[in-house]
Amino acid sequence: MQFLVVLSLYGVGARDVTASKYKVWAWGGPVGLGATGSVFVGMSAVAKKATPAEPYIVGNELVCNMIARALLLPCPPGALLQKNGDTYFCSLDFNTAGHALPPINPSTVVGALPELSWGVVLFDVLVMNADRHPQNISYNTTTGELTLFDHSHAFMTTGGDVDQRMANAKGQLMIGGHCLAAELNTWNGFDGWVARVKSLPDYYLEGAVEAGCAVGIPHAKKATIYDFLRERRDDIDGIVTNNKASFTKMPAGPKVSP
Repeated sequence: MQFLVVLSLYGVGARDVTASKYKVWAWGGPVGLGATGSVFVGMSAVAKKATPAEPYIVGNELVCNMIARALLLPCPPGALLQKNGDTYFCSLDFNTAGHALPPINPSTVVGALPELSWGVVLFDVLVMNADRHPQNISYNTTTGELTLFDHSHAFMTTGGDVDQRMANAKGQLMIGGHCLAAELNTWNGFDGWVARVKSLPDYYLEGAVEAGCAVGIPHAKKATIYDFLRERRDDIDGIVTNNKASFTKMPAGPKVSP
């Protein structure tokens, strides 16, 4: 087994750069075109498809991956593939150790990466991810590298009307018992990540919703979902500050910018 190192940029400041390793299972011959010496490689990925019980899995994964990557959050690159008539969402395999990843210690992550933790929380607020638990974040205590994955149950969750889902989410965090939110105790990083979320272009959000609706999310609801997501982006700071009581370790009193 060989490994390919891919740069993955994240963080509020330009200095926040890390490198992620993704598995390569085959190293092929030269492409044979151009002057750069390109070669073919086979990269390992983790794939999942929708099920009758959860028809939005692929759409949710795709929308969340597109938004996370646009925010420069540490989320592995993803793509769609077809097999036997089924559409799968696949993300590059970052688990180079080859065994089950241990759950993170949320207080350790927040203590080491408070600013990035706000980025994760604000992203999860935006996409209504109530499933951020210690086993769908990876944290390498040696390198300090954080990786987000598994967004099947974020965004347009199965089991209810899409319109009702959006109505229930208006002004609400929609992040459940978020493992990092429960440990945040500083506003450091909040303003920077709010600015980054609010800078997401309209066309990009519309394109992400369009992509999700092409692979399972109800296409008839595309315009409504886009309008909802745009409004949620614009009010991301208000959603958090108006629900500050949910962040039980944050300092008492109103938000104070660092």
